[in-house]
Amino acid sequence: MNYLKEKCPVCEKEFTQEDDTVVCPVCGTPHHRECYESLGRCKNEALHSEGFEWTPSNTNETVQAENDGHQIIFCPNCGRENPASEPVCLNCGERLYNNLNGSAPRPVMLPNMQNEQFSDNVIRISPDDTIGGNKVSDVAEFVQLNANRYIPKFYKMEKTGKKLSFNWASFFFSPYWFFFRKMHVTGFIIMLISILITGVCTTDRVTAFTKEYTNAVEQYYAGEISDEEFAEISNKIAELPEIAVMSVSGFAIKLFCGMFGNYLYKKKVEKEIGDCWQNASSPEEYRFMLFKRGGISGIMCGLSIVGYFCADQILTMLLLR
Repeated sequence: MNYLKEKCPVCEKEFTQEDDTVVCPVCGTPHHRECYESLGRCKNEALHSEGFEWTPSNTNETVQAENDGHQIIFCPNCGRENPASEPVCLNCGERLYNNLNGSAPRPVMLPNMQNEQFSDNVIRISPDDTIGGNKVSDVAEFVQLNANRYIPKFYKMEKTGKKLSFNWASFFFSPYWFFFRKMHVTGFIIMLISILITGVCTTDRVTAFTKEYTNAVEQYYAGEISDEEFAEISNKIAELPEIAVMSVSGFAIKLFCGMFGNYLYKKKVEKEIGDCWQNASSPEEYRFMLFKRGGISGIMCGLSIVGYFCADQILTMLLLR
């Protein structure tokens, strides 16, 4: 933004083209860098709790939208035009900082400010912002591991109202990822669906071909059948429609987990934090409950892997008897 003819609130001197200017990321007030560093904070810091936002005194620089005459503000993150009355971008949720020109530079992060950029090129989030009615700082305390990755995703879903936000860990490691993130019920349901699909698709025909394939493996390693004969038997099993159904169903489950894993986790976080608020009798107990209920569970993840393997083996033995 062009701050010419505006005055630094510390030294009250007008800005020039040569000045090294920094901007408060909370209210948008410009300062000379030297003035800000000598003061150690924003000049208008006392007004931040009241929602103060700096506005330029030179209103002639306000950009007008073409033809309609309404004031617009360009988002410093994604460049979208927004009504001047909007405090955040309607597209990505970025604070607009009263930026009223087309250049839209990113606001400079200043030292000793309680803001953190949680993700690369996503959004600038304050710990006092809210996700699902809860402070970002509380959400980060609950999520713990990789909070810097999940909070921007939660925040973006909150602002856009979208439920889709792909999670590769949930895609590759479902249902174990849900147990890892203490979503035990969801993980159990997904695991149960997978086992049921396997049971339904293991028909008499599949059982017969599986036994034939098992015998073929033994014969192949004993040198009793050739490579061509073994490949022919393997292809017969791969061409069975039941096997195709199991493969497609397995991929569909993984895709669902990948696409909705973050959303399901966000709802879990919001519910658990709400329960902590209701049941805690003191701030100290609330913090303790956040720590205890949140985070990850490597033990449950390991037990779920062992449990799924055992259930699959038992089902296989029952169906192949």
